[in-house]
Amino acid sequence: MVNNSNYDILPVYQTDEGVKFDLLDLKVALLHHGIQVDNAVYETFEGKARLSKNPFRCSSMILNKQISCLIALTEMNTPFRLIIKDNKPVITHNGNFLTEVTFHEKSPFYDQKTSNGTPFDNLAVIQGQDSLTIACLWRCEITQSGNACAFCHTGNYVYPYQSVSEMMEVVRYAVEISPKATCLKLTAGSTYNPAGEIDRYVEILKGVDKTVGLDKMPTLIYLTPPSDFKQIDRLFDAGVKWIACDLDIWNEKLFNRICPGKAEITTRKRYLDTLYYIAARYGKNRACCIFVAGIEPVESLIEGKTQLAEHGIVSWPSPLMRFGLEEKVLSEMQPFSLEYYRTVRKETAKLFIKYDLEPPGTYSSDSCMHRDIWLRRNFLASE
Repeated sequence: MVNNSNYDILPVYQTDEGVKFDLLDLKVALLHHGIQVDNAVYETFEGKARLSKNPFRCSSMILNKQISCLIALTEMNTPFRLIIKDNKPVITHNGNFLTEVTFHEKSPFYDQKTSNGTPFDNLAVIQGQDSLTIACLWRCEITQSGNACAFCHTGNYVYPYQSVSEMMEVVRYAVEISPKATCLKLTAGSTYNPAGEIDRYVEILKGVDKTVGLDKMPTLIYLTPPSDFKQIDRLFDAGVKWIACDLDIWNEKLFNRICPGKAEITTRKRYLDTLYYIAARYGKNRACCIFVAGIEPVESLIEGKTQLAEHGIVSWPSPLMRFGLEEKVLSEMQPFSLEYYRTVRKETAKLFIKYDLEPPGTYSSDSCMHRDIWLRRNFLASE
């Protein structure tokens, strides 16, 4: 369980080489470099905590009982290791003790099946403490066209077909029984048919409202921006809380090179026009945009976040994770630097305060920094 009682304390750690970093530094370092997990960790905690070798269950650890961090890139060459020491899970760096960690409480969620016999983890995952994600609803058509975003590792993946009735069994269980979810995220690949995508999302939203009530399960949708803004209105009429159209990279030249499909097919202009439309018609904090932090120079990233914030659009950084990156990303991305991420988090916190912006969710996210920063915005803005 995440303890959110004090957001103005960021414990400082030190590697054996003398490098000092705080809790948020540790999270971005783990997401970037990955962490090897000893089998003893699974043998000790699998079945007792929400921890699994199954990568599709999005296992995470809790840093200092405050910040949730995805356990990912476990096969990479990394200085970080998760081991058992004195019957406790600890992180080491180059073999030297760094810090103890904990895990999210075990949930019976993944033991469940729908009335048709479909395992819950074929339909959704639990992320962080209380977020339910129905992900990869369909393959990314941009990826299938050969124009994938160069950092993408999920574009060709899709979960088995999910009926709305089965989804609602999962939603009801997650909200009413375990893990007492308080936020729903709906994600899918980019499509050439945004109207059809929105048809599906509207159907799901209506199902959620009928099943548990959208007031109990506010929903964030990751959307391919449509050319017809009336399609956006349909989603808000159906009760969506937030819509994210992820530009990923602000720098236009880098965007064109790294995200060729988005640039050529959907276009940067349509992403921005859609975000601006949502903010103008439905108010601030309803339009969202994720940027993949670690690729473009920090100056252009902050420039983009500032321009969106001025329109009431909330954006946040998602640290770049090195899932089989293509050479064109490796040649463009910034060398990993804690100072880079410290600048990003400080400037993001300042924008949250100045423009009264709040990202979706409640507690810490496994792989994004939005709630981590927002909950500590006053502290971080004054660093």
